[in-house]
Amino acid sequence: MKPDRQKLGRHIDFNRGQYRARIIVPVELRPFVLKKDGTPPCSALEEYLGADPREALKRSRPILADFDRQLSLARKHYEASRPTVSSAAKATFATELEFDLMERAIGPRQTLRNQDRIYSDKLRLVAAGIVTDEEAEALIGYAAEDLIARGLADASTPTKRAELLKVLANVRLDALAVSQSRDKGEVYPPDARTPELLQPAPEPLPPIVAPSSTKRPALTFEGVIKEQERITALGLRSREKAPATLTKYRKAIEEFEIHRGSKEVATVTLAQGEAWRDDMLTAGKLSRKTIHDKITAIRTVLSWAHKQHKGELFPAGLPLQFLDLPVVERQDSADRTYSLKEARHLLEFARTATRSSFRWIPWIIAHTGARVNEITPLEKADIIEVEGHWFIHIRVGDGRTTKTHKARKVPVHNGLIKEGFIEWVKAQPAGRLFPGGKNEDQRIREWIHEKVFPNRDDMPPPNHGFRHLFEDALFSGVSHKAALYITGRSSGSSADDYGGSDLKLLGLAEEMDKVRDIITANAAPE
Repeated sequence: MKPDRQKLGRHIDFNRGQYRARIIVPVELRPFVLKKDGTPPCSALEEYLGADPREALKRSRPILADFDRQLSLARKHYEASRPTVSSAAKATFATELEFDLMERAIGPRQTLRNQDRIYSDKLRLVAAGIVTDEEAEALIGYAAEDLIARGLADASTPTKRAELLKVLANVRLDALAVSQSRDKGEVYPPDARTPELLQPAPEPLPPIVAPSSTKRPALTFEGVIKEQERITALGLRSREKAPATLTKYRKAIEEFEIHRGSKEVATVTLAQGEAWRDDMLTAGKLSRKTIHDKITAIRTVLSWAHKQHKGELFPAGLPLQFLDLPVVERQDSADRTYSLKEARHLLEFARTATRSSFRWIPWIIAHTGARVNEITPLEKADIIEVEGHWFIHIRVGDGRTTKTHKARKVPVHNGLIKEGFIEWVKAQPAGRLFPGGKNEDQRIREWIHEKVFPNRDDMPPPNHGFRHLFEDALFSGVSHKAALYITGRSSGSSADDYGGSDLKLLGLAEEMDKVRDIITANAAPE
């Protein structure tokens, strides 16, 4: 829930799930305010205060006080940097004396008392303001232009320019007096006639320092994933990642964090990614595809973090963008597909199982091409009848998802009906058909590995083993549109919505009647 701005104050807002103290720095002060990395300019002072409103209000008081201190100091530095008549006078006086010393270094200065007297008289007229602007410019305008070019004087109006020329005339008179005293061998010049030269130097200002308040809590990979889930729940992303996918991401992240010794996202480097990749390849325990997938998961979360921070998290680009990934050899689909003998053995063995998920899920996926995690959450109400044909409604929402993020209604194959699946469903109470929840997928894999094929380490998981076999069975004259819909694949066209109405469902049932029976491998009757 967002904070009440009236209670928290106008300098506290709500950003990315946290309260934040924030003050915009005036444009003229930005060069004198440091960012958290210690460099100027800073356009806004901000600190994150956490997610609790009471704690945020408590933490904000010293932080906002420190912001005020920084802005006050920046204002003093800004005022000190602005050109004044005094600073212009002192700069010109120093330049004139330096030029006099340079002339003397070249050779003895000729005593030009008469010329100096004439020049001094003209300068006094300028200082008194009794000459024309053109005469004043001709006499001392060069000094004004020099100061303006160096940013040491303000002559933005005719009045300011006239006042500057008067002061510079007095400064030049003082410089001539010093020069003449040097001609006489005097060590100390006479008292200056320009008041601005006699003003004491301002007190040195405290140095500009970086903010003393605490920095925003470190951004973690877990924080990025949770923010992505929040954004998706608000409908700001068209698709959400399946829970199983996020579980894989979190496992890869945990391994990467352990390897690099940090959970912080902003400090990830290309060198860390390369070291992790090389260590996994050298160890030889993981396939190149697994390593490829783990690095891809890290890349995905880094891209989420970069987008969540409006592209400002990695100014130089995503750190793993140019990381070379292991080349993955494309596996022959036959190596990931059950043979008819293996499929029949598994289905016949399933008849002996007492756990409902072991008994029926292999049969369902063998005759629908569905993924295991699409079937495990099925409820009795998801098995529906339309015009004498049965369908399995694979839903999306309430924690259920599909790879295309779309629901579908798959006709129940005749082989599954003959096996007694519909009769079994009718006998079940309302609610979930299978036990175990999200972990049932893993239980089925372990059961197949330990009980069905105990001496085989080369068996594909049931998702691939049955899915590929069923897709091969669809070649028996089933239309391409129907095949895509039944197996839950996306074509990228409006055909993905095939099966939306009852009339289309009846057409799907006719297409399913063409699919061979897995047990007998016989073609469907004409």
